[in-house]
Amino acid sequence: MPVTLTFGLYAYDNPSKIYQDFSPLLQYIFKKTGLKINLVIAPNYISNIRNIGEGKVDIAFMGPSPYIRANDKFGGVELLARFVMKDNRIDSMVIIAHKESGIKTISDIKGKSFAFGDHQSYGSHFYPRFLLSKAGVRLRDLKYYDYLNSHSRVVLAVSHRDFDAGGIREDIYEKYKDRPIKVIAGPFHIPPHVIVCRKGLSDDIRRKLKNALLNLRDRSVLASIDPEFIGFSNVKDEDFLQAREVVNFVEGR
Repeated sequence: MPVTLTFGLYAYDNPSKIYQDFSPLLQYIFKKTGLKINLVIAPNYISNIRNIGEGKVDIAFMGPSPYIRANDKFGGVELLARFVMKDNRIDSMVIIAHKESGIKTISDIKGKSFAFGDHQSYGSHFYPRFLLSKAGVRLRDLKYYDYLNSHSRVVLAVSHRDFDAGGIREDIYEKYKDRPIKVIAGPFHIPPHVIVCRKGLSDDIRRKLKNALLNLRDRSVLASIDPEFIGFSNVKDEDFLQAREVVNFVEGR
């Protein structure tokens, strides 16, 4: 009987789409390692963080702030590999505005409305909050703001004029740039998105998973997740220094 593992993700899209996106990767890992992996889709970022931190799943996909939450709160979360995207767009974010909003700079957002993603998202909450603050725009200076749970919802809300501006990853902007939106600031470099494993996973399994990811060359497997993905590379905890500094800054306000 093959070993069966669980792979945690948050619900960035509808479950059937997520299964479709990641199934080729799981099939590739099974072929290379003999490890069968089942997806566990958490309803939000914090549930995914708790699942990997509490050992309820074996592996997880995480952005910068979810990773530091899982590692710093629960300890022992192991980094396996980082995602690499063409032009590194998954590792950068932008501030966008509706083309007819009159907004040209981040300072112009004062008195306007702003859309954030999930509370635990680095690229659509923590770093946008950091940039707003550095530009002299506090939450109380906004006409109104809300948390919309995902980058895609932010860009759609801005394009529909439900909000004047928002913060999203650059790769999400690229998917929707034909809509009536514009970049007013950025791109800004952010720490990587990663695959991690839980504390206590055996050294043998961890080594097999990491080797399979780092040696993945089948572009069709990567393109199933995103057409712009080109592979995985090594990652270390020091790559998240910026994330810790920004999260601490925002939460200290």
